[in-house]
Amino acid sequence: MNFPRSLLLAFLAPLTYLLAAALLSALIAYPLFLLSGSDDISTFRTLVSRGGQCLLLLGLWPLGRRIGINRQTLGFSRGFIRQWIAGFAAGFMMLGLHVAALVGLGIREVTWSKWTPGQMGPIMGKALLIGLAIGLLEETLFRGALLSAARRLSGPVLAVIVSALFYAALHFIGTQWSTDLDRIGWDTGIRIALDGFSHLREAAPDNFLGLFMAGLFLGTLRVLRPDALPVCMGIHAGWVAIIKSAKPLTTLNLQSPRWNWVGSYDHIIGYFSSAWLTLVILALVIAYPAFQSRTSQPS
Repeated sequence: MNFPRSLLLAFLAPLTYLLAAALLSALIAYPLFLLSGSDDISTFRTLVSRGGQCLLLLGLWPLGRRIGINRQTLGFSRGFIRQWIAGFAAGFMMLGLHVAALVGLGIREVTWSKWTPGQMGPIMGKALLIGLAIGLLEETLFRGALLSAARRLSGPVLAVIVSALFYAALHFIGTQWSTDLDRIGWDTGIRIALDGFSHLREAAPDNFLGLFMAGLFLGTLRVLRPDALPVCMGIHAGWVAIIKSAKPLTTLNLQSPRWNWVGSYDHIIGYFSSAWLTLVILALVIAYPAFQSRTSQPS
């Protein structure tokens, strides 16, 4: 298979799946909204967005079976909990050091008033739960199903790039579109979905690059170690836990000459995180194969 065709297939296949899930979610949101009895348009928006996410995940099972993707090819392996814990520790340390560097560089400042047991406990607990959920769901979708499917169509390098592109892009699909209740109909969900996709063009380069590099790192790890999906889930969970903790416990210092090292998406990731993640990816690509060959040699 030549390069342009494999790239096109690797990109169009997940795009078609995404658009199909979005369209179906937009159509079923209207009757669900009527059944809910709500008079708040935000409920309709939630039905479209959450419905689309659910359909993306639910469709993985029949679609995966049809194209020959199973539990093993997804990257699940024995020792799930042990691998997840190792990944979580690594992710927590990576982003923890990143936030510490941001504070040390004066980009973020510690909000000492919130560093009390009564406030830190709920903050950390909520951050951990959110990280656990996001890591499990997003890694199953992006580094599990999407990367596995794209790899069959195009090979490992393009699969990692495509999965990272979709991972970054989906973070910017969102909408606050509204209308009067008496104008809500079958087309409302379509309008909400279209408005959500239209915000992709507003993604700032630093925000998109930060998320893309995160996806590139996780995808590279998954390709180098095919059974490492639980590790990716743990790393992702650790990252999210740090971000969700750091946002209330520290604040952005707009007086810092380096404030633009972080993006507006969460004021944590951005050009700075992209720079050191690039170095980590290069080190991983260079060092891991050599490490694997040494450990596989008989003693």
